[in-house]
Amino acid sequence: MKPIISGSGIRGVFGRSLTVSSALDFASAFGALCGGGPVVVGRDTRITGPAVQSAVFAGLMSAGCDPLDLGVVPTPTVQLEAMADGVSGGIAITSSHNPGEWNALKLIGPDGVFLRASARARFMDLLKGHRDHRDYRGAGRPGAVSGAMERHVDRILSLPGVAVRGRQLRVVLDVTGGTAAFFAPMLMEAMNVEYTVINASMGPDGDFPRQAEPTVESLQDLSSAVVDSGADLGFAFDPDGDRLAMVDGRGRIIGEDYTVALAIDHVLAFRPGPAVVNLSTSMLAEDAAARHGCSLYRSPVGEVNVVEEMELRGSTIGGEGNGGVIDRNFHPGRDSGIAMAYAVSMLRSGASVSIGSWADGFPDYSMMKRKVSIGGDFRRLGEGLVSRLGEPDDTRDGLWYRRSGGWTHIRPSGTEPVVRFIAEDLVGERIESEYGVFMEAVNDICVE
Repeated sequence: MKPIISGSGIRGVFGRSLTVSSALDFASAFGALCGGGPVVVGRDTRITGPAVQSAVFAGLMSAGCDPLDLGVVPTPTVQLEAMADGVSGGIAITSSHNPGEWNALKLIGPDGVFLRASARARFMDLLKGHRDHRDYRGAGRPGAVSGAMERHVDRILSLPGVAVRGRQLRVVLDVTGGTAAFFAPMLMEAMNVEYTVINASMGPDGDFPRQAEPTVESLQDLSSAVVDSGADLGFAFDPDGDRLAMVDGRGRIIGEDYTVALAIDHVLAFRPGPAVVNLSTSMLAEDAAARHGCSLYRSPVGEVNVVEEMELRGSTIGGEGNGGVIDRNFHPGRDSGIAMAYAVSMLRSGASVSIGSWADGFPDYSMMKRKVSIGGDFRRLGEGLVSRLGEPDDTRDGLWYRRSGGWTHIRPSGTEPVVRFIAEDLVGERIESEYGVFMEAVNDICVE
């Protein structure tokens, strides 16, 4: 098996498609790309994290870099620390929403952004070619950095639009045994919000206590805990703390698709301007921007793609429909902390405001998210789909069709060996029809 290499990093199943030796090689190539100097390294809670981290440290030191251990921290914390003066880059050791047997290296430039296309190309050349290793005088030296999460929290509290005090609130934090178990309580305490934690620890065999991805299907425990505790809100995270989903005070799962819309709605009220989301993000984001008379643009899926589109459009707020909010005035990456802070601040804007009442102000879209493995490459599937559905409106990332009242996006995943079908519409029957056409094309390829 080979690892999956994309703009989201290098990920694979530990011991099979991602090994200690391959992690060392990837880190050595990244160290050569950095050209020496300090490189911050953080990891999530996976049981394979220490093994991968040791390999990453060795690879960086062989390239003359000085790895600085941040400990177990969210990916956005690593991104913030990578932007510090004198730091050459960062590596977050996490496979995000993938199950516990997976792990990954997320490679971060000194601008706090996952490697851009030109840097990825240079990295791949370094990975394939011969690299010189430093001798005993030139090898890097390991070190450690403390207080990274505290700095992360302090920076959130200093942002305009973040209400540190006000209406007393109670929340439930579903941390799925990940890095949010450390970060989320710290932020809630700093914002004077009462909290309880569920799914606090990894299982003894290295599995997450619930499905790692914070989707509607995985949040039943959080829904029950919010109702049972009389909380105002529930927050659900992925293992590396860059994505957020919500449950309202009645236990209704609001879900990850509303998270970016909430941040856009909240921020554009005091900082109007264009917003950017990816092609697979709900129409809710367009509706939120329209409330403030602002434009919304779309990018290919992937955090770095959204950030680059934000730079192009002069946008400071946006993100991805998987619950990843990006506020470029804070840092250019998805961050569950800033999403939490904006949700709490919206609730504190009025005594009668609730996440449920806010969500009810939007159209009731139907959305379908499916993924399938195919027996051929995406190009052949794409040809079959175009012959059935017509020419797409956007081909930057698979096939994207704009529909009256919605859209359909079909693309190869950058994080799993699957093809994703995501569609949204005011009329659910149209989605079912297009999914049927999609599966016809898939079945044709599998039969060939």
